[in-house]
Amino acid sequence: EGQVITLELDQKIADVAQAGFDASSVGQKIKVVVGTAVEEMKKLADVAETFDIIFIDAEKEGYIAYYDLAMGGLLKDDGIMMVDNSLCALLYDKNDIRSQRLHEFNQHVKNDKRVEQVVLTMREGVTIVRRVT
Repeated sequence: EGQVITLELDQKIADVAQAGFDASSVGQKIKVVVGTAVEEMKKLADVAETFDIIFIDAEKEGYIAYYDLAMGGLLKDDGIMMVDNSLCALLYDKNDIRSQRLHEFNQHVKNDKRVEQVVLTMREGVTIVRRVT
């Protein structure tokens, strides 16, 4: 009975994804929204949309903003947030801004007393976050 909302910046990628979703038996439960993640997340927050699971996999420079929007009301109190590529800072050149932004993101989550987190060291890392209850 659930629903998936996926955000995509690129219309061409969204069209390909939508075609795949439409061909599946659960396509009617998947909604592709085209736009910038920050703006679309703000719109979802404005209509009091909440989520059991939020999966973040986008440009690394925006991870803190996405995290803050999720924690600001989009993620249900008992929800789980998963953040992909959280260890990619180890793969980028040290002068690459993505490396710095991922380091800042990881510190941001580590210092957030509202949550507990674990980092899965598979592939480029997945951080799983939940509120402390």
